[in-house]
Amino acid sequence: MQSKIVYQTDHLGIFTGQAYADPSPLEEGVWLIPRGCVEIAPPAIPEFKAAHWDGQRWQLIDSYLGLTAYNTQTGEPKSIDRLGQLPAGYTLDPPGLGQVWQNGQWVDDIPAAVERRYNERVQEIDATCSLQITSGFWSAVLGERYCYSTTLDDQVNLSGAAALGVDLSYACADQDGIKVYRPHTAAQLRQVADGFTRLKLQLLQQAYSLKERLQQARDAKDLAGLEAVVWEADLV
Repeated sequence: MQSKIVYQTDHLGIFTGQAYADPSPLEEGVWLIPRGCVEIAPPAIPEFKAAHWDGQRWQLIDSYLGLTAYNTQTGEPKSIDRLGQLPAGYTLDPPGLGQVWQNGQWVDDIPAAVERRYNERVQEIDATCSLQITSGFWSAVLGERYCYSTTLDDQVNLSGAAALGVDLSYACADQDGIKVYRPHTAAQLRQVADGFTRLKLQLLQQAYSLKERLQQARDAKDLAGLEAVVWEADLV
């Protein structure tokens, strides 16, 4: 027994897919059409359209059902739960971070973007400065170059050892990274501590100078200027 393809609609007359009609066992040439089905095929359905059966013919209508639209004033998302055109003041295009709707598209909100990037760059400069300060200090006061640990605890330890004003062994690492307690005179410890202090102040001054330039770019609403501020070569 052969079946034929028919076209299913929902309670609103919207095409939902194909179905099958069986021939009537009692009447030749008569088909048992399932409820809500029509025998006429719908037209090709473009994106954002739906085929609607009005009782006599198919019509293409707007449909964004199930999609997410975005409020062009607030950027807030909204799930579309009905047929027809998009609600006024909504778009299917999602906004980027800090963007505003202008002339039919999302564009960067320059003041907001500048403020966001300024804060990011300040954090980058502070993080780089902190890393430079705490990643070790090389000194040749013992005749060869050795690296002295400069974590926060070790900065306190170095300062305290220098303040004692006595000869003692203090840990430092050679070029191969081997850390050993090596004899230092009081003067040598003072030189190491003073050398690190000078380096730390240089790094802090560099960070301050860079953040001043960031502030100038921020005041000028200059995104490119914010990106142009870079940390100089290592001073360590």
